[in-house]
Amino acid sequence: MILEDEFIMWILGLREWFFNFSIWLNYGSIFCQGQFNNLDFRYHFEQYYHMNFGSKIKSRGKAFVFWYLMKLAKYRLGHLKADIIGVTGSVGKTSTKDAIYCVLSRRNHVLRNQKSYNTEFGVLLALLEQESGFSSPYLWIETLFQAFKTAFFGKKDYSKIVIEMGVDKPGDMDVLLKIIKPSIGVLTAIKPVHLAEGQFSNLEEILNEKAKMVKRMGKNEWAILNIDDHYLSLLANSLDANVITYGTGEKANIRATDLESSDDGLRFNLSFDDKTFPVHLPNLIGKHHVYVVLPAIAVGFLTGFKWETIKAGLDDFRLPPGRFGLIAGMNKSTIIDASYNASPETMLASLDVLKDMRPKGIGKRIAVLGNMNELGDLTDSEHRKVGMVVPKCAEMLITVGESAKLYAEEAIKGGMDKGLVFSFDDAKIAGEFLKAKIKVGDVILVKGSQNKVRLERLVKEIMAEPEKARELLVRQDGIWDGI
Repeated sequence: MILEDEFIMWILGLREWFFNFSIWLNYGSIFCQGQFNNLDFRYHFEQYYHMNFGSKIKSRGKAFVFWYLMKLAKYRLGHLKADIIGVTGSVGKTSTKDAIYCVLSRRNHVLRNQKSYNTEFGVLLALLEQESGFSSPYLWIETLFQAFKTAFFGKKDYSKIVIEMGVDKPGDMDVLLKIIKPSIGVLTAIKPVHLAEGQFSNLEEILNEKAKMVKRMGKNEWAILNIDDHYLSLLANSLDANVITYGTGEKANIRATDLESSDDGLRFNLSFDDKTFPVHLPNLIGKHHVYVVLPAIAVGFLTGFKWETIKAGLDDFRLPPGRFGLIAGMNKSTIIDASYNASPETMLASLDVLKDMRPKGIGKRIAVLGNMNELGDLTDSEHRKVGMVVPKCAEMLITVGESAKLYAEEAIKGGMDKGLVFSFDDAKIAGEFLKAKIKVGDVILVKGSQNKVRLERLVKEIMAEPEKARELLVRQDGIWDGI
């Protein structure tokens, strides 16, 4: 039951919110986007924020909506009494969360973030099973009303909750931990991302912020760490929580060896508790995806599942759109769609996947690479490092974005035929150009950051069945059309 004084606060808060809402309607402003869902709304929010009118009201409105959703989420969590598994790290969060979900769903009713709803607002909406209202005040009213209904009258039989926790600046994890307190925490990796102005200064800051999730766990809780990651290996012996490590090295508690990746899928040998199992996952390509499935296996074992149950869950697992899905391309080509986002680590892993692919007939390997955003002072050097690798992995290179031109520069220096290197500023235009270059049997890797790149638009141009774009590609909601 809600206490009487708290209920009064709710009513007063709602009254204030509806007063402010009438002003938002007049200004048509976006009051609650901020850094929500890692979308490209920072730009729009900043535009509105820096306007002289309404900024105070928008700030108060956003604070109220957060408070309101927080109260509802806390109320719901208190009644669900479900085990919470938190997933954070610089790369692989969404895929890891979805793999864990598939494993746990074999024996449990599981609630998870939809899409990449991983910021403070995203997590609250995920717990309340709601979509964002984005820029529409009317949709936000509907969202808040439906959130209330879900909190008090929604489904109550979830026994597990898997939550992706996104952190891109100091203090973000503190906010998330006020919302949820995981009893199992997965840390995927610490890599050079979110290093732009106003974010992190170095990798140590990234580690310190993300590690708060497991550092605040007690002796009856579990931290699952990627021991192959240098920074996380240093963390393993400094926690009060129990620790399970995963990786490919000898120190890993759950270890993958003899990795092979091809268009037939991912294969490896799994070692755990003096037992070894051969694993074949035909729906995954790329050796680096072993770091997605290993923590899911760890969570399965912690939950008491037998290997056969865990394997069945992994067989159900499909990578989300834009994360290494194989899509039929025009002229009987194959598209490796990794257009969701990019960092130096994942870019190099993607090129390694392309290198291992074997085009059919006279086909060639084509790398379509976009900017890697939020690298701060490392922007120049990291793009050049990727460019140096391209000639070893592809016969043709297409770049999209200003920073991506550095790939082209370094690839040509590395011996790539200048006549097979092309640079563009716009993804759709690049796609229209690529159409005329695709031959039977080509394998095309598409990889880049989302903000101001949007390589899914290029993928749509070269798909064999563009009418399936909404089903197969990332960012196909109508809200993205004008961004």
